[in-house]
Amino acid sequence: MDGVLFFIDMQTRFRYSVYLFCLLSVTLPAQEVYRTLHRDAVVVDGHSDVLGRVMSGESIESWTTSGHSDLPRFRAGGLDAQVFAVWVPSRERGERAWRFALAEIDSLHAIAERNPDRLRIVTDAQQLREAVITGRIAGIIGLEGGRCIDGRRDRILQLYQRGLRSFGLTWNYSSDWATCSKDEASGKVRGGLSAKGKQFVALLDSLGVLIDVSHLGERSFRDVLSVTRHPLIASHSACTALRKHHRNLTDAQLTALARGGGVVMINFYPGFLTGGLNTTRIAEMRRLHERHTKFKVQYPDRGPSYAAATDHLMEEARKAKLPTIHTIVDHIDHAVTVAGIDHVGLGSDFDGISLTPIGMQDVTDLPLLTRILRQRGYDDLSIRKILGNNFLRVFEKVTSHDE
Repeated sequence: MDGVLFFIDMQTRFRYSVYLFCLLSVTLPAQEVYRTLHRDAVVVDGHSDVLGRVMSGESIESWTTSGHSDLPRFRAGGLDAQVFAVWVPSRERGERAWRFALAEIDSLHAIAERNPDRLRIVTDAQQLREAVITGRIAGIIGLEGGRCIDGRRDRILQLYQRGLRSFGLTWNYSSDWATCSKDEASGKVRGGLSAKGKQFVALLDSLGVLIDVSHLGERSFRDVLSVTRHPLIASHSACTALRKHHRNLTDAQLTALARGGGVVMINFYPGFLTGGLNTTRIAEMRRLHERHTKFKVQYPDRGPSYAAATDHLMEEARKAKLPTIHTIVDHIDHAVTVAGIDHVGLGSDFDGISLTPIGMQDVTDLPLLTRILRQRGYDDLSIRKILGNNFLRVFEKVTSHDE
């Protein structure tokens, strides 16, 4: 059903979902219930860098063996909506950076045009609904870091016209409008939004563009909250309380984000989830991933045998104190405890990270995360919120200009 129920009247949908899920829980083997729940839920990923592979000449229109995702694997993983990051490499400067960003957006539109039955670029909640109902991936264009706009308001407007609906104010560099977490943590800059930055936030609010605070420094984060009228997203961040890193959010930030109605979308990068990943441990993770690849070939249906084999692999990783899908869920648990169940989502950072936790080798393993959420005791409604409904609420509110 791929999330169609989300778009029926909320009370009717909830009653029907409970009835259907209870019925399936009785009629299906226990180990299959999570797969049915995952397929039925609306699953959203807040951040993917797969367009970087496209700009390097790769095609994502067929099943690939490199990277973490492509159109067929999105579908196999039960993904319904993806925020595609438009990221410009540091080597591109000035006008070249601007042209690179435009080419990246154009490449995504071209993929959608060639695959109208599989991908639709959406700019508001109604279009997202239509894409999901018709079984297409809903693609949302998000800028990661704003250096390509060269501090120009008119370029924000041009990107908006091309479909931009999420704006990450910084990457691992500061600008003349906002400071990044890396620079603030190192003491390189005093930090915060400039007058121009506050004007940009007001402009994004007026356009109905999501403001993404991942990579943003704490002072800039606080300034954004003081200026914006809309809930924020942190599209790919984890929790400082579990892993002290400037890219993660403190409990104070999680609380403030929730108070404003926003969502933290948990990053899958092992370096943000846990510490101590030296060369030896990374090599061991790669060996375990090689074994995982063999399981994917051995169990193409991704059924109970595949889940059991992956469990065994993750147990080996746990004993070696290596990060697994359970580590991702640890961060989800913490964010839920601090921010609340209505303010947590998923932001994989797939194809922008060099390594993934054991068990989460690529986007096709997202159903295993749903499985572990069920094992942790999350109920059906809570899992649906984490998988996508929390993000959808914010996306609808911001893009509809609902005050």
